[in-house]
Amino acid sequence: MQCNVVVDSREHSTALEVINELKRLGCTIIERAIEAGDYVISDTTVIERKKAMDFINSIIDGRLFDQAKRLIEHYQNPIILIEGDPWRAISRRSIHPHSVAGAMVALNKMGIRVLYSANESLTAYIIFSLAKVDEGKPIKAVTARKGETIRELQVQLLGSLPGIGGKRAEKILMEFGTPLTALNNFESWSKINGISEKTIAAVRKVLTTRYSDGAEERLGNGNNILDFIE
Repeated sequence: MQCNVVVDSREHSTALEVINELKRLGCTIIERAIEAGDYVISDTTVIERKKAMDFINSIIDGRLFDQAKRLIEHYQNPIILIEGDPWRAISRRSIHPHSVAGAMVALNKMGIRVLYSANESLTAYIIFSLAKVDEGKPIKAVTARKGETIRELQVQLLGSLPGIGGKRAEKILMEFGTPLTALNNFESWSKINGISEKTIAAVRKVLTTRYSDGAEERLGNGNNILDFIE
């Protein structure tokens, strides 16, 4: 059986044990600078590997939302693989277990599967097993590209706003035509299916806060992923 795994080249230094174990299992490793995720095993499936403490920290500092948004923008079957025990990691950070559980539920609602691994060796075996399921499917990692079309840049512009993402940005552009018109009428985005008043409030905050006043302020009391899930 052929097993090909595209690994983010920036992941190499922190994933040597995983990469070596994948090679031992018979996988061919291809290193690329991947736009989203750490391991790509098919056109549709990407895996974001997170150590337990990094998973907890990413909930607290808001990175988890940004990473999750990129995963669902680029791949149909995104997976977050937590390595280690996140519940034990909580004891070293000031975060309530309900917030962690809520983040996991929110990821599920976004269409992201959450899997668990005890160590690097098991992580490699899970990736290998998932690659076997996707055997025969083409691999096309989404890498950073130059020379995007105007349409792609327009989607990226609106999609970077809190709670929007690529799919909703496309709906907004289909409704309003141009980014400028859309932004001038952002209060009307609620008529688009899937965009709530909570999302519009977050967008309003970004668009109307003076640059000089926004250095320390975060959305949703720390940009928690739960604040952006419909």
